[in-house]
Amino acid sequence: MEKRALLAAAVSAVVLVVWFAVFGPRSPQPVTPEAPGAMPPTASPVLSPAVSPVGSPAAPAGVDASVAGESKTAARGASEERVELRGGAWSGVLSSAGGVLVSLQLDEHKDDAGKPLELLEAGGARPLSLVAEGPWNLEPYQVSSEGGWTVLRWSDGAGAWVEKRLRPAEAKYGLDVRISTGGAAAGGVVVGGGLAGAVAKGGTFARSGAVVGTGSDVERVNLAKVTVPQTMSGGVTFVGVEDQYFLLVLLPSAALDQVSLGGGHGVVVAARAGVEGTLFAGPKEHDLLAAYGRGMERTLSFGIFGFLSVVFLAAMRWIHSLTGNWGVDIVLLTAAIRVLLFPLTHKSTVAMRRMQALQPKMKAIQERYQDRAKRDAQARTRMNQEIMGLYKQEGVNPLGGCLPTLVQLPILWALYSLFAYAIELRHAPFVLWIQDLSAKDPTYVTPILMTASMVLQQRMTPQVGDPAQRRMFMLMPFIFGFMFMSFPAGLVLYWLVNNVLTIGQQMITERLLRDKQPRS
Repeated sequence: MEKRALLAAAVSAVVLVVWFAVFGPRSPQPVTPEAPGAMPPTASPVLSPAVSPVGSPAAPAGVDASVAGESKTAARGASEERVELRGGAWSGVLSSAGGVLVSLQLDEHKDDAGKPLELLEAGGARPLSLVAEGPWNLEPYQVSSEGGWTVLRWSDGAGAWVEKRLRPAEAKYGLDVRISTGGAAAGGVVVGGGLAGAVAKGGTFARSGAVVGTGSDVERVNLAKVTVPQTMSGGVTFVGVEDQYFLLVLLPSAALDQVSLGGGHGVVVAARAGVEGTLFAGPKEHDLLAAYGRGMERTLSFGIFGFLSVVFLAAMRWIHSLTGNWGVDIVLLTAAIRVLLFPLTHKSTVAMRRMQALQPKMKAIQERYQDRAKRDAQARTRMNQEIMGLYKQEGVNPLGGCLPTLVQLPILWALYSLFAYAIELRHAPFVLWIQDLSAKDPTYVTPILMTASMVLQQRMTPQVGDPAQRRMFMLMPFIFGFMFMSFPAGLVLYWLVNNVLTIGQQMITERLLRDKQPRS
């Protein structure tokens, strides 16, 4: 069972590294593909009951009646205008050519050059454009200001018209939008096609694509794999795009019955004849997203034990209020948890040592049945019975070394995912050469130290099993070290500190066990 305990610990560590591939966000619900080139069906409008079906002469809520009632009068701008918008923590640029957003920058978050982070992907789908292709996505709109709203109007004078109203929301990262359409321009509204990439695409923890909130769940779709427009139905409370650290989503005033994803546009759209709501463009900070409601905090996926990650994040933020250094916070939080887990670690080590002391007697029983056990099931049963009797006689629990390790596994998972996805570590310096805890260590010093600590920890652990198993265990530190070379420095720091503290706890346990031995 000592061998089983070591094997359980090794398997647990391996599972910990690849947990996000197994326990990551659930796959999206099946979506219904539409015929190539077909537009998604128009669902019931989300605006007030005054909104009319496509082609109705009644004016939608928030739209000047003159626009809908006199849509035969052409309305176009003379040339492109650029309108600057500014919210509580963001700034944007609105182009009257197509009435779209061409820039959205977050003032409090920087890019690698130290400039305000640009969220919109260069050359990507432009937020607030219309799915229906036509001159309304190219020609200049008339621009005016009405009661705090920036208003853009376009009409071809033949029944197709668009009105877009925008204003900074009271919420720090919000932009209120009201978009109404009529005639040939009626249809879906583009929310976004992708984010500019706050992290390297394709990295170990990179995440990008569409995100859809349905009240009780969050669905994710890889837009790169969607070749024809697809629809998703069922009380959509927010829809947009994401990456590892940031979100650009529409929060409609009323739940959408249906949204369309991807296709030839390669975008996320609200399948409506106009929409009303708030465009959220901001970071995946747990408390911030939770304050918005609608389950938006679930876009910050900490995995199957996410509730523990949230607790640890709150603790780390409290520590940060005292230290001001996220790297120090990782060290202190890891140390505090190791202290709390010391009774379990001590119990596991004691159990393994007691199992080790029984190895000679267990080996004698196995050798006695060695030849017969291979061909006689009854002999194998008697051998196992004698071994279990030995455990009972010596008062040893064969699972004593495994259970404490398994109990700690959820905590290890929660910490691992926290340090991999917490935006607090993005561009957060630690000491000397580590100036970004969310990026890999450029010198590889911490992965090398982590590998060395694993080798030392392995040498302190009793070597059991056959030679092949021992060779496998000897390779594990180097396999882990190779993988962690590309992992975020904050995650490697956590693993290194955890290993060092575990070594210290093993030394303390060994000292306690020696002190308890009778002196000759």
